[in-house]
Formats: sequence, C-alpha cells, structure tokens
Amino acid sequence: MKKYLLIGGSIATEGAIEGILSVDKNADITVLCGEKRPLYSRPLISYVLEKKTADENLYFRGKDYYEKKGVKAVFAEATAIDPTKKTVLADGKAYPYDKLLVATGSKSFVPPIKGLDGVAKKHTFYTMDDMLGLRADLEKGGKVLIVGAGLIGMKCAEGVKEYTDDIVVADMAPRPLPAATTPEAGAIVQERLKDIVTFRLNAALDRFEGNKAVFASGEEIDFDILVLALGVRPQVGLLKEIGAEINRGVIVNEKMQTSLADIYAAGDLVESYEAVGGGKRLLQLFPSAYLGGKTAGKNMAGEENAFLTDIPMNATKLFGVRITSAGLFVGEKTEVVSGEDYRAVYTEDGVIKGFILIGDSTRAGILTDFIRRKRPILNAEITKLLSDRDLSLYPEEERRAALGGNYEI
Repeated sequence: MKKYLLIGGSIATEGAIEGILSVDKNADITVLCGEKRPLYSRPLISYVLEKKTADENLYFRGKDYYEKKGVKAVFAEATAIDPTKKTVLADGKAYPYDKLLVATGSKSFVPPIKGLDGVAKKHTFYTMDDMLGLRADLEKGGKVLIVGAGLIGMKCAEGVKEYTDDIVVADMAPRPLPAATTPEAGAIVQERLKDIVTFRLNAALDRFEGNKAVFASGEEIDFDILVLALGVRPQVGLLKEIGAEINRGVIVNEKMQTSLADIYAAGDLVESYEAVGGGKRLLQLFPSAYLGGKTAGKNMAGEENAFLTDIPMNATKLFGVRITSAGLFVGEKTEVVSGEDYRAVYTEDGVIKGFILIGDSTRAGILTDFIRRKRPILNAEITKLLSDRDLSLYPEEERRAALGGNYEI
C-alpha cells in the first residue's frame, strides 16, 4: 500500500487529504502536525479573541477530523527530510513515505529591532498559541501597541478592542491595509476607523526602551502590551536543505510537484501562478492553500490534476466595515460612490484588472469572474454593472454557467 506523508496541519493539508481520498479510498495517510494540535482555522483566531466565537469553533472540521478520515496524526514537528531514503525525521523517529507533501505554511516575521528583548509582554498574532498568549495578557488590562497595519494587525486590533479602548496601530506605510487598498480606499478605511483605533502611519519604528516605542521621527509611544504584526514569511527550510528549487517561495509546477521526485508542496510556502499579472508569486490565501493541497493530493494518488491560475483576493470586515479587493490596481479607474459604499474598478486594454469595494460587496463574485475570464468590458458598462442589478453584459449561456440561472443577483 502506498504511504502518503503530509508535513503540517494546515488547510493545505486538509485539501491534500480530501484529494488523496477522492482517488485512493483506503489510503495510508500520516500527518506530522507541527503545531501539536488538531486542524484548525487560522483566520478565526481574531473572532475567538473578540469573543465572537468559542475556542472550540476554531476546529471547524471537528477535533476528530483526522480520526474520521482514517488519517494517523503525529503531533510532532518535522526536522529533516531524507529524499534518498524517502523518510522524514520527527521527534527522533523516521517516518517513511512513497509520496510526500510539504505544507508547512508561513511563520510570523519578527525583524531584529533594538531593545525588543527588553519588552516584557510581546506577541505575534498568527497561530492559536499566539492568540492564547495575547489573550492571557489582555485579560489583565493595559494599553496595546500593534506594529503593523496590514490585515493581520487590523484583525488583531478588532479582537483587542474587546479588552481595551487604548489601542495604537503603527506602520511605516501611509495607510491601513496597504496591500489590499489604494490611497483613496485606504483613506476611507482610516476615516471610518479613526474614532476606534489611534493610527500612527508613515511611522518607522527605530527601537524599544522598555515598554516605550521610539520612532525615527522622535515620537515616543508608551504601551503595556506589544503585538508585532509585520507580515509572515514562508517556511521553506525543510525543502531548502535538500536542494529544492526555491525563489521567495517553493517552486512547483501545475501539479504542485517540487523539483524533487515524489515531493509536493502546497499552501503559503509555494509560489502559484497569478492570473492577473502573469508569472508566479506568493499569494498566501486560504482558498488557494486548500485548492493547491487538493490538487497535490490527487496527483500524489495518481490522478492527473492541475492548479493553473489564481487571483489575489482579500475579503474582510473590520469593526463593521466590509472591505473586498481583488487583482491589481493598475490602469484606468472607474469609481462609483453611493452613500457609505465606495467601489473602484481598474481596467487595462479593455479588461478588468482589479477592484476595491468598501461597503456593499454584492458584485465581488461577478467582478472576479470578469478578471478570471479576461472578458472585455467598457467603462460605461462597469458603471452600469456597479450601479444596478442588470446582468445583461453576460450572454445567457454564461449567466447560467456562472450564476446558476439566477440572473437577477
């Protein structure tokens, strides 16, 4: 019986399990779970912190997911791969494989900052353990400084708000959510949240002096609890050590195969083909990780399957403000503003390259479909698409395919 070995208890791992079992019903699957806990949803940790959901709900497939699927879970961290012997070392034991998936994801990026070691209560915000540690300190109260105004930092701020009104979010970027917004959209988000969170933008951190952050401008901010939300970096070490082809992330083909025989990779650590700009890049998105893992699993089990294109997309709600964006913000901009709703669509050579929606997001799926299909569209048609419920821009057969016959939505 073929032995499947999966490294990392991530959403990509779940996708791989589903993919393998769809082809090989009685597969011998072992998962090396580096976090030493059952499969859970990282995007939900801010909701647990915010008390919108219970800790148990993080295990969105149930704590017994592996058992239900007939998968052996080993709660130990993989430390080395031997591609010659086809084994993986974890907790002093060698685990054999015929097909191997590396889905180790990302880890929080913590740059060397002078004085950081002297900060008593410091945290990152990416894993369940990060959230639990932060929550334990928040329950004792205090002023919170979050360094990083990207999605991780802002979702952390939303959770922290449940414990204190004294929150500062600092970033050297000029706006919140810099990777998912434009200057105009970022300014709207900042304006909507200015009475909830104190922003310090265009602020380059220089050093810490105890529980005081000193910025390059000379400004000083005192705090009781520090959260570093400066992004994540792919965990490529295991594959790098054995000579896999790596750029910023692991290079895989459309079957999610690495450059090494019988070794696949999926999730945040791989570079996927990005359909809008072309070429491969780190996307690090939840749906991409699952689909990449499922593609890998099917191919590991012997079924030909390809994961060809993806689109960078972010959809979130911050303090009641919904922000949805996708693609690239390049080319000519068409804006529609209605009340508190802001919509901007970017076109180049007559096709939609990207969009940003603040507030009403009912057109997000349709706009994404236009991006994916590279369907030609006029700017006047974009305004019509954003402003009313008419979908006559879709030929009838495509309305049926894309929308299930529900033309009015």
